[in-house]
Amino acid sequence: MVAGVTPGDVLIERASRASRRNGVLLYLAGRLAAGIFVLFGAITISFLLIHATGNPATVLAGGSLPAAQVHALSQQLGYNRPLLSQYGSYIVGVLRGQFGVSFRYGTPAIDSVMTALPNTLALIGVSLSAALVLSIAIAVSSVLSRKGWADRFWRPVVLVLQGIPDFWIALILVLVLAVHLHLLPSLGFAGPETLIMPCVALTVPMLASFTRLLRANLLDFTNSDIAFALRARGLTRREIVLGHSFRNAMATFVSFVALQAGWLIGGTVIVETIFAWPGIGTLLISAVLARDLTVIQAIVVVIAVAFTVFNLLADLAVLWLDPRIGRPAVGASR
Repeated sequence: MVAGVTPGDVLIERASRASRRNGVLLYLAGRLAAGIFVLFGAITISFLLIHATGNPATVLAGGSLPAAQVHALSQQLGYNRPLLSQYGSYIVGVLRGQFGVSFRYGTPAIDSVMTALPNTLALIGVSLSAALVLSIAIAVSSVLSRKGWADRFWRPVVLVLQGIPDFWIALILVLVLAVHLHLLPSLGFAGPETLIMPCVALTVPMLASFTRLLRANLLDFTNSDIAFALRARGLTRREIVLGHSFRNAMATFVSFVALQAGWLIGGTVIVETIFAWPGIGTLLISAVLARDLTVIQAIVVVIAVAFTVFNLLADLAVLWLDPRIGRPAVGASR
């Protein structure tokens, strides 16, 4: 046994570790339960929205079929059963990954969604990575040169960029780079170069939001009593920002990034439509126009799953960045 360490100290340390471990497990269990609740709510809402206007068979018919054929279609698809029975079958189908057959393509609805999903994920991955790298570089340089030329330059630029919507950026890019200069293709997927314009349209608003949040978090720490104590010990501003402030600022930042990534899964609809990008957004618009209800339901559930997964991964990252999360409060065990 180490000199000066009593058996009581060992027991207290073990109890403290067990308490921290239990706190972390409770935190993760709570976040998982919240994610499941959100997912279940999205599944339920997608089912209710499809039935909000009455019998979905009438919507599928589009007013072009006589009542007898609409009734036959309703029986064939099971829409004549009680609503609770349909809901139960729908839940079972979702758990099995079965949403029915697409009325437009004649194939399983989930196949259409899984074909389009990688294209949307590629768009989001490139945009998110670019926004992260640029925002970190801009925020750190702005904080390090507080009230210097970099800070004075980037603050108004970021403020202006945050107010520009992504669809406006997309239209300007098409007009300038595709129509007038003929530098880039504007429609569809024809190689890596077709990623440039839609990714820029998505990156710019995210870059502005990420930069403002990260800069504010870094400044909060550099103006705190802890930073003052570190300066008193002889640490430079650069050492404080890069060695201490950055890690503390990342916990909130990671949560915000995960939230944005989740929203982007369904928020790329307008940008994908402008560039005819074969992703989830374009598929959703075409499914709505074609009254393809099974594809719409599959898209809603896939977006909800992606949103939940992104947030759970963010919770794990935040737990790693800030070990204080999940710790019991002082005096809680008394």
